[in-house]
Amino acid sequence: MEYHTKRLTMQNIADMAGVDKAVVSKVINNARMIPASSEKVKRVREIIRKYHYIPLSAAQSLATKRTRQIAFLLSEASEALFANPAFSLMLTGAVRACQEFHYQCQADICDFMNIHNFIVPENLRNRSIDGCILAGAMYDDALAKIAEIRMPIVVLGGKNIRRQVPIISRNSLKENGFFLDYALKHGHTRIWIAGISSNSKHDFGILQKERPQFQLRLLDGPHPDEIVYAYHWAKRFLALPQSERPTLIFGADQFCCVMARELARNGVPCPEQISFICFSDTEMAACYNPALTVYAERHFDVGYRGAKVLIEILEKNLSPEEAIRLANREVTTSNLIERESVRNLKMEERT
Repeated sequence: MEYHTKRLTMQNIADMAGVDKAVVSKVINNARMIPASSEKVKRVREIIRKYHYIPLSAAQSLATKRTRQIAFLLSEASEALFANPAFSLMLTGAVRACQEFHYQCQADICDFMNIHNFIVPENLRNRSIDGCILAGAMYDDALAKIAEIRMPIVVLGGKNIRRQVPIISRNSLKENGFFLDYALKHGHTRIWIAGISSNSKHDFGILQKERPQFQLRLLDGPHPDEIVYAYHWAKRFLALPQSERPTLIFGADQFCCVMARELARNGVPCPEQISFICFSDTEMAACYNPALTVYAERHFDVGYRGAKVLIEILEKNLSPEEAIRLANREVTTSNLIERESVRNLKMEERT
């Protein structure tokens, strides 16, 4: 008898393989103990592959007590939300991992910063998802609130809570040290750093003490409007004497592009008189004239790894301690893309 994919059922597979329907269910759900010979299990799997059988998600959820759905929650306090290239790439990476492992990914927004008015998202309260990925600005108290639901979570960023929850992040102290090494290699020691996180401020504070040859200024931020933020600091830059101005500015794509344009309009062109490095790898940075050198985290990779770790936690039913150890092995790195926006002051000194 020939079966068509649309009407193939577990009972059909059981009849074709000569096994009980319960055996088919256990094979589909990757049960550890299957009451059938290895030959019959192999036959069931061959039939599933041949007919591209996909179990009904509702029935599978009842059998496994899982929905095979995860949520990607972005903090409402994060600038531009999913319009921000970093977070959109993280979401894309998470979706790709879900596709590979046959999960679905929901995207939602939740304010992790206002803990007093914190409302747990509906899909978490109803447990219609198996776990969630958290991204964006948040307080540790919000994580504690979510932890009350006792649901597996993975957080993208936030190394200070690495021992409390599974975190996917880079070694920011080491990575920021690489950035300063690159700046020094090109002769830049007077540097403005814009719109960075509290973790990065902490790191640059340590690095400044270790490397007194640098004059680092950490600009206030991040600002809810990068364009307003850039105009403000361009005005402050132009008001300084030449000897006090930075030679290199490190910031987000919008900030760097707007500030570079405003300085050029006032007779300070890039890279002849001011250099820029962007920490957002976006089309805007690549297409600006001059194209901006980028030193940025691989945000797609961060989202992909986050979802992959969460799925492994779910598939292996890991304890909180095991989940943290698993995540701690996933240390991300930044990527340097050299373009046209950094002037090599050291090379000019030699000539």
